[in-house]
Amino acid sequence: MPRLDPQRFRHILLRSVAMPAMLLTLLAGLLFWEVRQLLQADEAADRSDAVLAEATRVRQLLIDRETGLRGYLLTHDPAFLAPYHAAARHLPEALARLESLIAGSPDQLARMHDLRVRWADWETFADEELRRFRTGGDWLTLVVEAEGKRRMDGLRELLDALNAAERERAAHRGATAERQAQLVLWGGAAWLLLTGALLAWTGRRQLVLMSRDYESLLEQAQTQAQALRASEARLEARVAQRTQELTAANHELESFSYSVSHDLRAPLRAVDGFSQALMEDEGERISQEGQEHLRRLRAAATRMAQLIDDLLRLSRLTRAELRCEPVDLSALAREVADILQRSEPGRQVTFDIAPGLMTRGDARLLRVVLENLFGNAWKFTSQRSDARIALFAESRDGRPHYCVRDNGVGFDMAYADKLFSPFQRLHRPDEFPGTGVGLATVQRIIRRHGGDISAEAVPGGGATFRFTLEEART
Repeated sequence: MPRLDPQRFRHILLRSVAMPAMLLTLLAGLLFWEVRQLLQADEAADRSDAVLAEATRVRQLLIDRETGLRGYLLTHDPAFLAPYHAAARHLPEALARLESLIAGSPDQLARMHDLRVRWADWETFADEELRRFRTGGDWLTLVVEAEGKRRMDGLRELLDALNAAERERAAHRGATAERQAQLVLWGGAAWLLLTGALLAWTGRRQLVLMSRDYESLLEQAQTQAQALRASEARLEARVAQRTQELTAANHELESFSYSVSHDLRAPLRAVDGFSQALMEDEGERISQEGQEHLRRLRAAATRMAQLIDDLLRLSRLTRAELRCEPVDLSALAREVADILQRSEPGRQVTFDIAPGLMTRGDARLLRVVLENLFGNAWKFTSQRSDARIALFAESRDGRPHYCVRDNGVGFDMAYADKLFSPFQRLHRPDEFPGTGVGLATVQRIIRRHGGDISAEAVPGGGATFRFTLEEART
């Protein structure tokens, strides 16, 4: 059966988008360049406007100097000297600004240099007029001959030439910017039309190529769908068969567990009973060593019975159906704590149980969790006079982590991986009693509730068990 080649499909798709993408990229580059040119032209136009404005201001200041001096000489009125002196203060600054604005134009800088030379000449002439006027010299001849006016006219002509050159340059820049804008407009439109036509052509061509494989691809999909439905039917039948087998195996396991329980309890009771009878009836004739052996035998029988009970309990908890309901962990913990305190009323243990710890799950199984965790904490704090056991919640990653903490003997974290395995113990039986099944039971219950459990401890510094819970899934 023909199949659609993924490599060929990728080549078709690549050709469909590569050419239009390249043309659009080139168009974007052209537009960017043109916009940059337009912005530079706009900046140049603003600079030309500033040059013209500053040149006009310089011209006015020069006129103020010339007319103020002439008015004072002809009228002897000191009021005419006010614009004369004001212009003298502002002229250097205005000339400096004008020179900075035309810094990129050599011809304008040449005019500016000539302007400064002529201005200095006029200032020298003006100082001479004032000196003659104040010393009683022949100042009137200089005024009548209009020598100062001729010098000032030369300055104004230089400024007019500077303005005319700047206007011509601004007009040239404006015409260039207009041509560039039209080029961008029409060139961009033509480029877009070309890109659209090319995109339409390549798209049609690639669709034709892809349509040739459509029939085979559709037939292939239908065949795969039929095969998938057949596989699902086989899988469902296999699951049903496995479910029946698992149900039968569970029933057999339950029957076996009860059978083992009864078959093992009977000889254990016999061993324990006969050992006790032997100690009571023949105790005086048995040596101290023999009596110690009998006590050890009875203790082993008792421990074996406890192991059988714990294993059966672990098996039942694993198979029990979960009932999902609201559970008040704080209330359960207080009940467990009351039972522990009544079991050993002589011990002083402080229970710190946070209120309002609500969750969802099977209340019976969660009670077993707290009984085991509190029972361990009670056991491992037995050697402390200030024993403390706490239940609280922490928020991590947006979900609550429930914690049981004690200040007991703790353990070495190097052996933490053994905690939740059945029959694994970190302390000797003569130090702390137990079968090593409690924490394995806790872990299985927590996992059946969709959560996880971990432990942290320091030797001699207590232990903390953290577990999470989700809605129970059966």
